[in-house]
Amino acid sequence: MTDLWAWFAGGGHTMVALGLVATTLGFLILERFLATGAQMRALRRSGGPSCELRRRAAVPGGLRRMGLIRACIVVAPLLGLLGTVSGMIQTFDSILHGGYITEMGGGICKALLTTQYGLAIAAPGLVAERVLVRRLEKLDLLRRTDRLARGSTVFDPGARVEPEPEAQPQSPRPTPTDPAEVPEER
Repeated sequence: MTDLWAWFAGGGHTMVALGLVATTLGFLILERFLATGAQMRALRRSGGPSCELRRRAAVPGGLRRMGLIRACIVVAPLLGLLGTVSGMIQTFDSILHGGYITEMGGGICKALLTTQYGLAIAAPGLVAERVLVRRLEKLDLLRRTDRLARGSTVFDPGARVEPEPEAQPQSPRPTPTDPAEVPEER
């Protein structure tokens, strides 16, 4: 446990922010996986969308929190880069004040740890986000095909049904019979 704490503390203050982002991302991904799994099981068990699922379909609930998941995925490497810059500043500062190898090593260690941790959060998060998007697409497809099979007319804001424009009969233009009525071309 002390080794883990020493490793975490070696990254400096940026590691606290990265830890919060990792915890938030993990919670959100787990919650979305559980929610989509429950919806898919309920859809398959009932043979079609239940009333609860139809109510949820009226609101784009599947996309709930996906923006926050994507934000965490983007922020993690940026925080890692911030830690890298902070570590390099620490390294150059130690060179300026005498160049002790232990101080330089601490700055380089901080730079590499935060970069590593930021990428270690973002890469699996990105894979999980893509899997979630695929699950949401599959769930949406199951709902739509079931509605088509049942001939249901449940309101779904995700389905973009635009009214067809009505055909307007075009009246033919009257053709002038008298050459004096024809406008002159300029």
